[in-house]
Amino acid sequence: MADQKISAMPTAATLTGAELVPLVQSGANVKATLDVLRSYDNAFGAWSDTTDQTGNISAGTVITMDTVGVADGITLVSGSRITVPNTGKYNLQFSLQFKNTNNAQEDATIWLRVNGVDLANSSTQYTIPARKSAGIFGYGVASLTFLLELNANDYVQMVWLPTNTTVTLEALPASVSPAYPAIPSVVSCMVQVA
Repeated sequence: MADQKISAMPTAATLTGAELVPLVQSGANVKATLDVLRSYDNAFGAWSDTTDQTGNISAGTVITMDTVGVADGITLVSGSRITVPNTGKYNLQFSLQFKNTNNAQEDATIWLRVNGVDLANSSTQYTIPARKSAGIFGYGVASLTFLLELNANDYVQMVWLPTNTTVTLEALPASVSPAYPAIPSVVSCMVQVA
């Protein structure tokens, strides 16, 4: 079979992931399963934050997260640095829960930093409605998706800048009646797609 042309080989049945694939690594012939190849560039991670966050109105504030949902390969370093293991293309998705306690609507601008440098053309501005009364605040959710080309060990941070400190990233507790889960201030995930 080793001398058979690929075009002359029979078509494979349904793949299980246990099939062996020949490779050349550091000049030596080696083998790996399809599962190992799939996991090489299939890194992922998901995180959230269970705390309220206050931004600075004169300079961008890095958004932090305190809870790991799932992670395989992509890691959260220092609470804010989403760090990738491989060179490739990554899909980053996140949502932020804003609260405004002011009587006027306020804005918040969100953008990305890669390796500590602001990413060009990554900003989006959201308007958070004014509160309705002393006990009924204005809420808004920002939801963004980015496709990023990153190198191994690069990291991405989410950054925000409110127009007033009355705007915060707000986490809310679970409700008993009617029942629903807690609302994180931040929910994010990153998946390697290529």
